This record gives sequence, C-alpha cells and structure tokens, in this order.
Amino acid sequence: MKTTAKKKSKGLVEYADGLSESYNRTQGIEQRKPKGQIFTHKRVSKYMAGLLGLRRKTIRLLDPGAGTGILTAAFCERLLDKITPVTLTIDAYENDPKIVPVLKKVLEFCKQHLKEKGHTVKYTIYEKDFILHNHGYFRDLSLFWQEDKPRLYDIVISNPPYYKLNKDSPQSSAMAQLVSGQPNIYALFMGLATRMTKPGGELVFITPRSFCSGLYYKRFRHWFIKNVKITNIHMFESRKDVFDNDGILQENVIIKAKVGAKPKQVTVTISKDKTFTELRKLKAEWEDVIARKNGDIFIRIPSSNLDLEILRIIDKWPTTLNDLGLEISTGPVVDFRAKEYLLPERIEELESVPLLWMHNLQDGKVKWPLKKNNKPLAIQDCERTKPLLLPVKNYVLVKRFTAKEQKRRLYAAVLLESEFPSKTVGIENHLNYVHKPKGNLSLFESYGIAAILSSTIIDNFFRSLNGNTQVNATDIRSVPFPTMRDIINIGRQVYQAQVHNDQYQIDEILSQNLGINPEIIHKLKRGERNNE
Repeated sequence: MKTTAKKKSKGLVEYADGLSESYNRTQGIEQRKPKGQIFTHKRVSKYMAGLLGLRRKTIRLLDPGAGTGILTAAFCERLLDKITPVTLTIDAYENDPKIVPVLKKVLEFCKQHLKEKGHTVKYTIYEKDFILHNHGYFRDLSLFWQEDKPRLYDIVISNPPYYKLNKDSPQSSAMAQLVSGQPNIYALFMGLATRMTKPGGELVFITPRSFCSGLYYKRFRHWFIKNVKITNIHMFESRKDVFDNDGILQENVIIKAKVGAKPKQVTVTISKDKTFTELRKLKAEWEDVIARKNGDIFIRIPSSNLDLEILRIIDKWPTTLNDLGLEISTGPVVDFRAKEYLLPERIEELESVPLLWMHNLQDGKVKWPLKKNNKPLAIQDCERTKPLLLPVKNYVLVKRFTAKEQKRRLYAAVLLESEFPSKTVGIENHLNYVHKPKGNLSLFESYGIAAILSSTIIDNFFRSLNGNTQVNATDIRSVPFPTMRDIINIGRQVYQAQVHNDQYQIDEILSQNLGINPEIIHKLKRGERNNE
C-alpha cells in the first residue's frame, strides 16, 4: 500500500507541473512577466509544502495568486500519506482568465485523489483581484488586529506576483498603511494573507528578499513582525535558476511564519539552487535575525555559524553614524536630468568642476580625472546646478551598486579636501557619501570610517542584512560602528601603513583595536563563510 501511495502522491505535483509547462509554451515570459506571473518549480513547491504542519483534522487553505495551482497540489500531495481523514477547504485566487481552466483541472485532480484516500475536499476559485476583493481587512488605520473581519485560514502557501505599483493604484490605496515609497504588489499579498490567517496559522511564501531591508518596505516590515513570528528562512545561493528560464535575477527566499507565536529560534537553510542539494542548516536566535536600529526593523539572514559570530560581535558596537554626528547621503547629480550641464572634460571658461562616478573609486582613494565608458568628467558650475554641487570637504564615498554575484558588496574610498583639485564637486547618484554636517571629517576619521566599511567583517555583516546588489544609505545608517576614539585609531594605523584597499590587513587592524578573535579573521580569509 505504501508503494502505491507514493506513486499516486507523486502524480499531483507532476500533473500540475506538466500543465504549467504546456501553458508556458503558449504564454511566454513576455506575456507573463508584466502580470508578475512566474510559476513555482516543482521541487520548490514540494519544499515549501514540506514546511507546513498536518496535525489539523480540518484545514482551510489559501493560495492567493494561485497560477496553475502547483503549490496547492504540493500540499495536497503530502495529505495523501496522512492516514487520519482530513476535511480540506481550498480558496484559490487567480484573476487571469487564460490560466483559470488550468487551475481548475489541477484542483479537480487533487480533489479526486484525496477523495480516494478518504479525505473530504472542497475548493473555490475566485476569479478576482485578491487585494481588492479583501480590502476590508485593512480598513482601519491601526497596526493592530481588528476583530470585525473573521480570520479564515489555517494555512497559506503562496508565490505572490511581483511587480511595482503606482502609489495611487487601487491596491496601494486599499493597503496604504503598509506602503512607503513605491510599493511592490508581493508585499501587499504577504500582508493581506497574514491578516486573513487565524492565530496559530502557518504561512509560507517564496518572494524576493528585498522586503527584508530598505526604505520602501519599512512600514510593511514593522507590521509583519508585529503580527507573525518567522520560524524558517530558506536562501538560494544562486539567483539564476530558481524560476527555470524566466530570467528572474532577484535574490529569492522562502519564508515560513506563524501568526501569534512566541519568538524563539529561526531555522535558516541554504541551498545552492532549486535542487536543494548540499543543504546547510543552522539555528539562529530571534534577535540574530530580527534587528532593530534607528527606529527601523531589519530581517537578517545569516548563512553560517561564522555569520552568527560576526553579527553578535558587531551588534555590540555602541554607535551608528548618526550617533557619531555623521550622515550618509546619496550623490545629488542624476546624469539624465543634468545632461545639458555635463561636460566631457573640465573647461575653465565654463566654470566647470569635477564630476565623480563609481569608477573614480580606486584602491581606497578617489582618482580624478579618470575616463571610462565616455562618462562626462565635469559638470558646469552655474545657477541651475548649484543645488547639485557640494563644497569639497573630507568625505568617505561608497558605491551604491555592485555587479550581480560579485564577491565584494561594499566599496569605500576617501576624498581628501587637501588633495582635490577643486573647491566644489559633483557627486553622481550612484555614489553615497559620508560627511559631517556640522564640520569636517578629520584625516583619521575619514580613513577609519572608510576602513571599517571596506573590511571583510563588515562586508559579511552587510550581506546578512541586505541581499540586494544596491547599497542603500538607509542600510548603512543601521550598521553599528565602534566609538569615535576607536575609529580614529583604526584610521591612523590604516593611513600610516597605507593599506586602505587591503581588506585582510584592514581586518587585522580592526581585530587588534576592537578585540575581535583573530581566528574569525583567518576564517574569513580562508573563505569559510559558506563552507561550514
């Protein structure tokens, strides 16, 4: 009997996957991507379903943005091996009329097979916009539960759509309390599904990692962490093949959460790709994953015990840039907006000044002039550009972007007033700059801050905090720093030894000044971060 059950159980996901592949052949990624319609791979679906509990005798399941229904099929497949009969009610939302017939076939197939095993199954397909159909759950302006709407679901399993919304879209307006900046629909799906889940209910999502940090998801994170406790996080090392050949390059994570649970440990798992081979697992304390800094909440994802050690060391550092009287801002020159004022080289008669790009950061210093890809070297200094130009002081410049899959995430360099050939400078928008609003960074302060941001240990910390290739000023503001006295000592030693671009020598200096166990630095040098 066991062998037969396994053969039949295999068929549910395989059946849904086969229909997904047939649909993809008629509706290519060009047609599906604008709708955020990226189907879940069968192995990912099974992994997600495997995170959910089966102890209940009566289960009401929500699959918002159901697509072909492969996630629901994966959950149903697990029920086939459950001896005790279950009463299962499925609510699936799908507002694309082209795919609804496929979804109906899959749910009917699941129902028939579960019925043969003695289970009772009912399903409803809602051919409606999930958010607009349920917007009443977010009528109030509070961040807390309101009991006027019943919480319906025991289980939520979801691969929500992914695309940006206008701030004034009906969906954004319906869930305005979760929106900061330009919203993405997947976070609204996560929030609404959570609101509709019973206390003790379980939710599992596969989404981009972008909601874990950054200004645009700040209000969502605050609300989400108030209302659920994350119990499991799965991270894929490769960005490229989680969704087969659909060209999705965001870093994706699988998140499992419970409504109303007490915060305990979080189980973090890591696999290279969707095959889930060479699976690594670690247990992290709730405080290791959920970090609170500067009035914000961040979801960090350590991927090794070494990551956990580093998080705990840096969390003890007592200050932030703001505490030190410093600020980090984004370069004000947006090239396409200032195009008519950009020059191929500095022209004295036009009163032009140097323009700095990411490529001007070389070996821990700012090098100008430096030609690359025909980028303008200068910008005019006139009435219209004055709001875009900065007085030359001592700055620490940080690249805002790095290439995908690049080994190093943070690149910092020192701009010294005494060595720069101008009194005014343009800083392009792909650079952040650390400055002292009420004064000027000293030489050793500049080198100390640049050294800390350039260190392997901070780069490692930052990767746990931020899965994007973009380095946001908001994220840097949340990074802990040592005391200014320690920063100055580090800066003095880095400057005197002239090692401002050698990460490991910088790490050695940090280790000596901040009491970091040298073995941690040696592990980083040996590349042990993801090999435990």
